[in-house]
Amino acid sequence: MLPSRLPPKRRSGAEGEPGTTRSLFFNRAWIGGAAIVLLIGVVAGVTALSLLALLVLVTAGLGALWNRWSLVGVEYRRELSLDRAFPGDEVTLTITVVNRKPLPLPWLAIEDELAEALQPRDRETTMSGTTGRRVLRIVTNVRPYERVTWRVPIGCPTRGMHTLGPVTLRAADPFGFFANRLTLHAADAIVVYPRVVSLPELGFPPRLVLGETRVARHLLSDPSRVVGVRDYRPDDPFRSIHWKATARQGALQVRIAEPTTTLQLAIFLNLDTFEHYWEGLDVPTAERAIEVAASVASWASGQRYAVGVYANGVVAGSDQALRVPPGRGPAQLPRVLEGLAKISPYSTVAFVRTLRAGSARLPWGSTVVVVTSLLPEGLLAQLAALMAGGYRVVLVTVGEVEVPLVRGLVVRRVDGAAREAVRADRAAADQVVDPTLDPALETLGSST
Repeated sequence: MLPSRLPPKRRSGAEGEPGTTRSLFFNRAWIGGAAIVLLIGVVAGVTALSLLALLVLVTAGLGALWNRWSLVGVEYRRELSLDRAFPGDEVTLTITVVNRKPLPLPWLAIEDELAEALQPRDRETTMSGTTGRRVLRIVTNVRPYERVTWRVPIGCPTRGMHTLGPVTLRAADPFGFFANRLTLHAADAIVVYPRVVSLPELGFPPRLVLGETRVARHLLSDPSRVVGVRDYRPDDPFRSIHWKATARQGALQVRIAEPTTTLQLAIFLNLDTFEHYWEGLDVPTAERAIEVAASVASWASGQRYAVGVYANGVVAGSDQALRVPPGRGPAQLPRVLEGLAKISPYSTVAFVRTLRAGSARLPWGSTVVVVTSLLPEGLLAQLAALMAGGYRVVLVTVGEVEVPLVRGLVVRRVDGAAREAVRADRAAADQVVDPTLDPALETLGSST
């Protein structure tokens, strides 16, 4: 079950005002010299010299005045066909420029900054030397009261929140003597979800994905919601005895918990890829773990679980770690996938602490799915404590991870990037590890 691919359109726009003006030809020396020559020509009676100086002054004045008003009444609009996408999708970027004045624009340059991960089709881009972002440049002319529109297909190959903007408009007078520049802080963003595949494609068994389950939906009792008491029966568990009610009644009483059919599944994602932080980050393995978490969330939503996700990485645009409590409804899966799309692959909190804090808020009987590429100290002990507390626990390992036998622990393994190969590549050449995932995940997103 995947979110709709047709979210509301995003549009941003701004109207131009007088920007930064500079002369490409004239300066104070030119203007002063022309005025002196004009004065000499008039005094000396040299008509040709006077006309030449006057021509220079009139041309400079007209050019400066034209350039001063060139970007006034110019409206810039940017519209995205989609602001949510999956890797490999194509988003149409529509750029519109409207000249709302009788003065034409003989030369107009549009420079719109895009995130480096976005790839415009059929149009060349350059890399900004100051921001390190792509610059989409369009040069045109605009007549009075004319509207000009361009449609640029944008490829979205990688997960993340990719921003667009700001945009810089440049104009000039018809003579090319002056230039005007205006920067508009019109910002947009495209959120690219992680790739999603079915669990069998990741190597999970087609049946009993999360362990033995007798029925797809069964009735659970939430012990945190007590609706009454009743007399004790021999088959009642000892921990259900209500001792205060027993003292009042003079006979054993047990709690009556509120029944619920909502199955809750919480995914805990560990972004650590090496035992020590100074060893760096294995980007392919971290991305693989994020995609596995997204695939599990999509499967759980299709099975009508109340699904949530927790991770020890910071969400882009905030200083908080990813935390989406379990929930149901049509907006829950997009919320989970958006959180996974925006998360940084760098961990900021010890994973065991994240697991302990997040699981403490889960009701009894919930399913806890831990996605990790290594076993940090204390993780197995925390998983054993969760199972002892009445939770079903599934450990999903990414890559070569040796897991000791733990009674009641369901273990699923997913192939991942080899750390030794990553270390060898780093030692052999001083270059960034290619974040492209291995071919086994190239089919991710095919079910979208």
